[in-house]
Amino acid sequence: MRRTSSKYVRHSDEGELLWLRPPTRSGHVFIKVDPTNTSSARMAMGTQQVEVGGRIPVHRHDSQDEILFVYAGQGTVIVGDERAQFKAGTTVFIPQGVWHGVENASDEPLQVVWVVSPPGLEAMFREIGTPPGEEAKSLTPEEFAAVAERHGMRVKSH
Repeated sequence: MRRTSSKYVRHSDEGELLWLRPPTRSGHVFIKVDPTNTSSARMAMGTQQVEVGGRIPVHRHDSQDEILFVYAGQGTVIVGDERAQFKAGTTVFIPQGVWHGVENASDEPLQVVWVVSPPGLEAMFREIGTPPGEEAKSLTPEEFAAVAERHGMRVKSH
């Protein structure tokens, strides 16, 4: 099969790859669709791998709705006051302003697709992530929260 990658077609190993730094231990992200890569003014989309024992910290988006689609693995999702177990094939809708997070307590990496509307989350990933081959230094929880806030996201302190 011939690959036909373009700004409209992204294969599983294509997109803007960023390794996410601690404190989240949430693996890596591929930004697939956003204003920079595809001229999308209305949404951003990517994939994220959450490592074994990793998490997406509990947070909320001030002005974005989000959809998470789990395509591999299992874990726990927090949405508002609800905690629910999930497995591959699960879709989670998160309205703007609702606290949410993901925990991977399984023995395999968790793979999710995320979509936000309007765009903006991808800019936060660019600031907290590092491209392959670059040295990644850890962020303190306070530094991570400050970066998130600059991008319209609030991180819940534990």
